[in-house]
Amino acid sequence: MPPIQVFSLDDFIAKVAQASFNTPAAISFPEINTYLQKYQDPRQADAIMKVQQELDETKIILHKTIESVLQRGEKINDLVDRSNELSMQSKMFYKTAKKQNSCCLIM
Repeated sequence: MPPIQVFSLDDFIAKVAQASFNTPAAISFPEINTYLQKYQDPRQADAIMKVQQELDETKIILHKTIESVLQRGEKINDLVDRSNELSMQSKMFYKTAKKQNSCCLIM
């Protein structure tokens, strides 16, 4: 992020003689056009507003990240439930197969 240049009265006073203050048309301060152009966008001029905008953007990204983590957590819970269900079904299958095979002896 480039540093924000701030227009100050000291800059103006240093570059423009006080004698010309009574005749505004005689004042030559070409930097004013740059400052006016820059200050048309308040985010460029106001450091606090710029930081606030960056914070807002970061907050949006953070909310999206948290939302996706929560969705992953739900998916993991679903997988754990399915895994437990499969485990119970495999135990039931084992018990049933053991019962079925208990009548037949292999010699």
